[in-house]
Amino acid sequence: MNNLITKTWKPLLSLLFGVVVMLFWAVPYMAGLCFQEQYQMFLFDTNYFLERIVLPGGLADYISEFLVQFYYMPVLGGAFIGLLLIGIQTAVWGLMKQYGAKHDFPGYLLSFLPSIALWCAMGDQNILLSFVVALFGALLMGWIHNRFHNRLVKVVFELVSTALVYWFLGPVVFLYAALMIGDTLKNAQQKDSILSGIGYSACILVLTIAWILLSTQSLQYPMYRIFAGLNYYRYPGAVSPLPFVVMVWAVVIPFLGIIPCHRKSLQKLQQSKVVIVLSYVLVIVASWFGIKASFDEITYDLIDYDFLVRTEQWDKIIEKAEKKPATTPLSVSCVNLALSQKGMLADRLFEFYQNGGEGLFPTFTRDMISPVSTAEIFFRLGMVNDAERYMFEAQEAIPNYRKSARLTRRIIECEIINGNYKVAAKLLRRLQKTLFYSNWANQTMALLGNEKAINRHPIYGKLRKYREKKQDFLFSDREMDQMLGLLFLNDNHNKMAYEYLMCYELLQRNMEKFMQYYPLGRFVGYDHIPRSFQEILIGNWMKTHSDPRTIPYSVDAQNVNNTLNFIQLYMQNPKNPQFSQQPYVSNAWHYVMVQGVDEASKKKEGMKEVY
Repeated sequence: MNNLITKTWKPLLSLLFGVVVMLFWAVPYMAGLCFQEQYQMFLFDTNYFLERIVLPGGLADYISEFLVQFYYMPVLGGAFIGLLLIGIQTAVWGLMKQYGAKHDFPGYLLSFLPSIALWCAMGDQNILLSFVVALFGALLMGWIHNRFHNRLVKVVFELVSTALVYWFLGPVVFLYAALMIGDTLKNAQQKDSILSGIGYSACILVLTIAWILLSTQSLQYPMYRIFAGLNYYRYPGAVSPLPFVVMVWAVVIPFLGIIPCHRKSLQKLQQSKVVIVLSYVLVIVASWFGIKASFDEITYDLIDYDFLVRTEQWDKIIEKAEKKPATTPLSVSCVNLALSQKGMLADRLFEFYQNGGEGLFPTFTRDMISPVSTAEIFFRLGMVNDAERYMFEAQEAIPNYRKSARLTRRIIECEIINGNYKVAAKLLRRLQKTLFYSNWANQTMALLGNEKAINRHPIYGKLRKYREKKQDFLFSDREMDQMLGLLFLNDNHNKMAYEYLMCYELLQRNMEKFMQYYPLGRFVGYDHIPRSFQEILIGNWMKTHSDPRTIPYSVDAQNVNNTLNFIQLYMQNPKNPQFSQQPYVSNAWHYVMVQGVDEASKKKEGMKEVY
């Protein structure tokens, strides 16, 4: 039994590590996987392969994009990451044994550190999987190199493999060179020929740099990118230190086994079960804090909101905002979109943090992230051309010049709604070469030109009625109320456009326009006046009337009491601490008069003066 445990505890520990990695990505950070998947489009196409392989690190890039497409199924994507990190840990342990590690402890524990460091580095959403693949490939090549013992065979292998490792895997060739140098120095020490070992090591380093310089003569890239890697980081102009830190760990750890341990006291510590258990606990705790610090909470919060919008999990968006208020324009807009899709926007608008009109339509930023969620809002409103433009801008802003399957699909849908079938067919043919979007592309291709089927489609047919049809229409994101008003005039059954129009005026604290547009609500078929609208109507009526019983709207008695109490308290003390409690904090007048009072005072008179 003891022999069985001795033989299997290391593989089981590695497997457990891989399972933890898989669960980490497949459950709490599922959105991070989908974020990576949506900013590439892997094509089963010869030209696509050639585009990758003609650049240094191209094979790692191609393999990584092949794997990343499976992030569409997060459990499978997490499993691939887990297997890669297990592979790196196993390769490091194999190298440690080759370099002279004689003890399972602390050697086997240390072999996990490069994988853990890489896990932390992947907290930067712009670190691409191509670096993970390249790192594993370089460590594996180092392990293979060390298995050759014939000097001539080893020299030939070094000459050929150095060039191949650089061209296929990229600058991790320096890690490979360091592993070769370590093997050379180890062998030289055993033969008491240190000087020749140092000389040969210098030759390996020179050979590595020479291969890089010779093989990249025809490439028009800055030298810093040649040495930093073309495909390891999403932003071409930025050099992230994280890959280099991980490479240093991957080089240093294998050589720690060479350090001798002569003292009996240290040898006893290595054999102490208490020390072993405490060491593993220490590494686990330190790893937990390191990983937690590496995954920026605000960044992944936005990624999570975008993922929930993409998958239309409206209830989860609302639950997320109820647990922790959304505070950025992008996250607030996602919450408001979710409320709208559940038919609760006008009722529950002020139960959540609001930050003006940007909470409905965030200011356009020319990047690959912020326009996407806004485009989803435009698309559902019926602003089809603007949704397509935002999706196109987001796709063109992808820093490493990749295309996005998700964004391309939405662009195709916009083209179909507008009747541009030739453009849609061209983009569909591209999606037909993908794995997870090909079925949708084939089904949609059969839809092209079939006007009756498109008009009957539950989404395309509805949006064809809602969309702006004038050719000379000019969009202005500074006059969103005008845009929404025109959209509602196109089809007065567009309830979402009406609610966004009314809520936009509320969030801009424009009571005059709110009262002007309110009567249009008779066309959208409300079964009751939404709560936020009631509160504004009650407050506006009481400006000129003293008896609440004369209010000419079908308002709820509780809303009347709450609003009148708020008015009375505000007149007595505008900074009353009760305003931070229910029901006052979620009253529409709390937003108008208390939240952002400095901004409100520039636009209109205070409520105290009104009453």
